[in-house]
Amino acid sequence: MITYETIVKQIEKLTTEAAHAATEQQAREKLTAIRALCDVVLDEKVSSPTPASINSMSTMTSSPVYTQPVAIPAQKLEEDDANGDSLFDF
Repeated sequence: MITYETIVKQIEKLTTEAAHAATEQQAREKLTAIRALCDVVLDEKVSSPTPASINSMSTMTSSPVYTQPVAIPAQKLEEDDANGDSLFDF
């Protein structure tokens, strides 16, 4: 798990880079990255999983479910002026 201190340091680094950006576009990119980091921290705090939900998530992901692809029978289109089965046959 990434600590808040690590995220704050990254935000400080991006703030400095945004302040010294050569163009407005570069500054906006740095500010967008800062916003994303803030959103991650704030969303994590609001929706931090409880130990019970962590256990239920681990049991859900421990056994993957595989499904067989279902083949859909298609009717072959017959055209008088077609040269073959391919879409690219004229």
